[in-house]
Amino acid sequence: MASESASRTNDVIAAELVRAHYAGQSIPNTPLSVPPDAYSAMRIQALVQEQLALPVAGWKVAIGPEKVPVAAPLLDVFPDASEIKVFQDCMIEVELAVRLRRDLPKRTTGSYTRAEILDAVEALVLGIEVIGGRYARAANVPFLLFLADHLGNRAYIVGDELPRSTIDEAHRLTCRVTLDGTPLHEGPATHPAGDPLLPLLAYANNPSDELGGLRAGQLVTTGTLCGVLPVQTSGLLTAHLGPVGQVSLRFIP
Repeated sequence: MASESASRTNDVIAAELVRAHYAGQSIPNTPLSVPPDAYSAMRIQALVQEQLALPVAGWKVAIGPEKVPVAAPLLDVFPDASEIKVFQDCMIEVELAVRLRRDLPKRTTGSYTRAEILDAVEALVLGIEVIGGRYARAANVPFLLFLADHLGNRAYIVGDELPRSTIDEAHRLTCRVTLDGTPLHEGPATHPAGDPLLPLLAYANNPSDELGGLRAGQLVTTGTLCGVLPVQTSGLLTAHLGPVGQVSLRFIP
């Protein structure tokens, strides 16, 4: 009976999220159905993705509570300088992302090493993730519901290709973000895990999605270099990572 109850909860949450995607409107925060565990949250992601009939262009990987690696499919991946509608509680993160040149299937014996992950990387790019969950007052949403909601992903903008050495040297560079020339952030490009590859390595060794896993050609983004920055007005947002690359998008009303 417990599994049937969890399945019903999954279906209810998935239906809410699909309606929110199509309507472009937030889901009220009360009352909330919450997935019972991370497995259910990942199952909801798959249900939503299948109903939206969108291909999995990439993944957002992260280390969740209790150091459990999690992931969410990237809903929409756009080229540099694309236009995105600004919305309530809109936020961005400047991130490093890798494009995979080969699959990273789940292993039944042994673990991937960092060297093997690096060998699977075709290119390194600078990106901007647009964040804003489908729930109102997203900051107050329980983590498992945030995970079910694609970890809050709204869009991903792909900027310049970077030297591969940037993976190890990003912390020595400055991340600068402006909106129509007005500074929003300037500081060291600090990744919360220290090593930008650690979340990808952790997830490759403990995958839990139901959407085919990490595949060749997909983009995988691993976390912010600038914290989370709110964006409340339209304009041209540009991020620079030292002298090595930049990425931009235009927020429109």
